[in-house]
Amino acid sequence: MENTKTELTYDETYGFMQCALTKVLAAAARGELDLNKLAKHTLADRGLDQNGDWVGFKKAREIHNA
Repeated sequence: MENTKTELTYDETYGFMQCALTKVLAAAARGELDLNKLAKHTLADRGLDQNGDWVGFKKAREIHNA
């Protein structure tokens, strides 16, 4: 699977949602879980910027305010 950084395939987007727990999806649907905030924290934990490029853990935390 190729990472284009600009386009996501159906499998890349829908596929990961299929793996999510129902209670997590339900919480997101109710607005109790901010998926954007979760994504930012996860990227920061991986040391990645908003494009998925490695920038290091400290810089990633600064970028994402995590």
